[in-house]
Amino acid sequence: MAKQLIKDPGNAKRLAQNARSPRSRQTARSARKNSLRPLPRGDSRRALGDEHDVSPLARLMGALSKEKIRFQLVGMSAAVLQGVPVATFDVDLWLDLSPRQYMLAIRVALKLGATMVRNTVVELSDGTLVNFLFEITGLGNFSSELKRARRLRFHGLTLAVLPLESIRKSKAAINRPKDAAHIHYLDETMRLARMTRRAK
Repeated sequence: MAKQLIKDPGNAKRLAQNARSPRSRQTARSARKNSLRPLPRGDSRRALGDEHDVSPLARLMGALSKEKIRFQLVGMSAAVLQGVPVATFDVDLWLDLSPRQYMLAIRVALKLGATMVRNTVVELSDGTLVNFLFEITGLGNFSSELKRARRLRFHGLTLAVLPLESIRKSKAAINRPKDAAHIHYLDETMRLARMTRRAK
């Protein structure tokens, strides 16, 4: 069921492309590719004003916030938003819930038209796969990591996004075969960021 979600090496702070709800599986695939692409300047307020122009992912994040469910964007989707030039197949949201409370988030997603794929995975109406996570290997608890999170804008929302250093630490702790490649791109992106800061 894995499908390509995002490929965005560009601007880390301009996060989303408007995506209308698809009317077929084919349009869902094309809409899903743009779910985290940069917005043209000034579009975030208008997107919030017209709910139909907001991506299903942005609607889910807004709904979680309304339900007082704290979350952080983590994994390689968070890395992409910070300029790492990779592709990923899904979006990982770390929730401030215990694993046994997973249905709280699932119900929020189902109300927005999502389909439950597994206990902690939903497919949104545009085909975007969202993984709900309850702990991250190699990192502290949710609250301690939230204090170090970056705050980035997404369709008028301010999101907590796990910083690249923490993403790298988690990848090193998990140490799957694909994590070595991810760590390479994370290291290169952080190295270039340091060089840019020094040049200023």
